[in-house]
Amino acid sequence: MRRVPCWPNRTVVTAVSIAVLAGAVAAACRREPARPDVLLVTIDTLRADHCSTYGYGPETTPVMTALAKSGVLFRHAYAPSATTAPSHASLLTGRHFRNLGVMKNGHGLAEPTETIGAVMARQGYATAGFVSSFPLRSKFGFHQGFEFFDDEFLEEHASIGRRNGGITHDRIAEATVRRFSAWLDQRTDPRPLFAWVHFVDPHYPYRAPDQFDGGWPATTPVMIRKYDGEVRYADRQLGRLVERFEKSARDDGALVIVTSDHGEGLGDHGWKSHGVNLYEEAVRIPLVARWSGHLPAGKVVEPPVSLVDVAPSILALIGLQPMTVDDGDDIFAKLDPDRRIFLQRRIFRTTEVRKKVVLGEMTAVVHRRSKYVTAPEENRHELYDLSADPFEMRNLLPQPDVVAAMTPAAPGPAADAAADATTAKRAAEAAEKGRRYQTELEQWRAATPVPDNETRLDRESLEALRALGYVD
Repeated sequence: MRRVPCWPNRTVVTAVSIAVLAGAVAAACRREPARPDVLLVTIDTLRADHCSTYGYGPETTPVMTALAKSGVLFRHAYAPSATTAPSHASLLTGRHFRNLGVMKNGHGLAEPTETIGAVMARQGYATAGFVSSFPLRSKFGFHQGFEFFDDEFLEEHASIGRRNGGITHDRIAEATVRRFSAWLDQRTDPRPLFAWVHFVDPHYPYRAPDQFDGGWPATTPVMIRKYDGEVRYADRQLGRLVERFEKSARDDGALVIVTSDHGEGLGDHGWKSHGVNLYEEAVRIPLVARWSGHLPAGKVVEPPVSLVDVAPSILALIGLQPMTVDDGDDIFAKLDPDRRIFLQRRIFRTTEVRKKVVLGEMTAVVHRRSKYVTAPEENRHELYDLSADPFEMRNLLPQPDVVAAMTPAAPGPAADAAADATTAKRAAEAAEKGRRYQTELEQWRAATPVPDNETRLDRESLEALRALGYVD
């Protein structure tokens, strides 16, 4: 936004001219910055590479595509975790969830915790939250900063709840949009509005209405078809939500941000669900933003970004005072292409999940188009070149059997020797890069200690989380 100078030119003018000029300058200096209504939408369990907005073949997200074409698309956006509560904790606070102690679903935001809602409320915004899944309910502290918070789940609006003896733990997107629209219809508050709306779809068990389950290639597996149907359904509800929100926006317009909290395995790397690893299908998510007349249309941001960036970036964009503490960068400004994005899985105390070894802590760092993943208790250390290997199928770190195979028993032809030398050099370079990233992760973990504030869950909460598949 262009700054208006708050002093007159030194040119000698008449007293009348000075008075007129002083009045005009004073008015310009008092001009308020733009205060748009702000809508932050999180679509649960939505992996970027199943969005047609990000190049997926079947048209699953036409609404998101339209938003991106008239706004900004972040090509490589990451959830800091593959689990709902930790990722949303980072999204709403601009801090890594390690700092907050929200390591898995069932952990709550301690009170008081500064959220973007609280910061905006202090600066003249009305705030409202509408969530659609049990781990985000007010009992876990996610209501903080929201003057109105809707986390009421009725059986007739349930998705997963229908398969759990009538106990309701979530709410389909269509019902959430209806409740938000009804609340907006009766709203008379003149203040600008910040609203956070969360959809649980396309979370398992993938039960989209029949009209959204069609038009897929004949070879599409049933699980993928059903998941993609839920993505298409959620996108349709996103369209209804954005249309209703923008219809009631103030003169400064509407800033709309759409993202997700994590992805879904869908069989990749041997996992159908989420929460157990940090591969791209689990943590690479969509992120688009539109504010007509203020954000450039059709812009694509290439450097990696994180959900911890979203809250501080919203505040910076609309000219509000920042959060007291945050770990994010302004993604609407020029980003440092050398920045690191840190990721972490929830900590597992078990030794096995679905007959596979899943134990302890897993962390990762994304740097440019390299990604390093380590899980010491599982003896896993992996390095990937995401440009050449976007599906993370080839670990570049040398393994003991590979190193042995690179040492020929007897001298061979010159060409073979040269090939062996090249292979050995690449392996050494990868090993050095892995050691460097390992050191960076160790330094990051040391700088972000986990507070000892684990939530003690009541029986109802434990049963609800187990029904959602979240308790180890």
